[in-house]
Amino acid sequence: MATSGSSDFTVTRDQIITKAYRKIGAIRGTTTPGDGMMQDGAFALNALVKHWQGRGIHVWTVTEATLFPQPSQITYSLSSAVASDHATETYVTTALSAAAALSATTISVDSITDLTSGDYIGVLLDSGSIHWTTINGAPSGSTVTLTVGLTDSAALGTKVYAYTNKIIRPLKVVDARWEDASTGLESPGISMIARLDYQRLPNKSATGAVSTAFYDPQLNAGKLHLWHVPNPFEGFINFTWYRPIQDFDAAGNTPDLPQEWIQTLVYNLADLLGDDHEVDSETYGRIQNRAASLLDDMEGWDREEESMRFQPDMGFGG
Repeated sequence: MATSGSSDFTVTRDQIITKAYRKIGAIRGTTTPGDGMMQDGAFALNALVKHWQGRGIHVWTVTEATLFPQPSQITYSLSSAVASDHATETYVTTALSAAAALSATTISVDSITDLTSGDYIGVLLDSGSIHWTTINGAPSGSTVTLTVGLTDSAALGTKVYAYTNKIIRPLKVVDARWEDASTGLESPGISMIARLDYQRLPNKSATGAVSTAFYDPQLNAGKLHLWHVPNPFEGFINFTWYRPIQDFDAAGNTPDLPQEWIQTLVYNLADLLGDDHEVDSETYGRIQNRAASLLDDMEGWDREEESMRFQPDMGFGG
């Protein structure tokens, strides 16, 4: 027999909920949950996944993004709902094919490839800051129309950056690197520090090469604080972040978890739903044991291979 040639098996939200109800005997055979049961199951499933998120289950949600810093700006809001600051997973770069004057609402660029109406677009100004606005209408030829005119002039050859989507609020920012805009080279010279370490910095408005960052997740928009405060634009902050696990909003939504987690989802949801239904103690105990065992397996799998370094203790106790 030939193998299938595919490895894309998955399940939907309602399939997970239905299987969980069958595990605890709330429905039997081919019966499906009623609307009220399905709503309760969807609530419990989302709550379960968010609880796991709080436990640090995240390997497949580790993501890379780029922040465009602005001169003299200390704090940046990381959220798709914030218009003023700009961090994204992917962007395109082009350059001005003609100088642009103060207040210009059209610019000429080397290439309009991947530039789309509604995209965010940033033009590096002569002042050293990036003028951010959106693309107003489909670009044509070499011409791009801006929603808001330039706040300063921009020279021929000046870089232009564009992207479609901002990142959502990170759960954590765990690493940051500096990328030189002129060479494209990255350096791992930015240290992520804790809140108290950031608060102890004596002069948070000191300008210079960015060497330190502190991330405060907040509720709606995370706040990334940079130190030193950036000079006129010289490069980007590339960073590693944990994105939230996506919600189960609709019946046909598939899990934002790998295939290996399907059984773990079913049994742990059954464990959770068992609190609200009459389940005999033997069945419930078996479900709870199986749920715990599966979760333990998956938490052991949810790890990245990391390097480990040892060095001698040169202090008095070494």
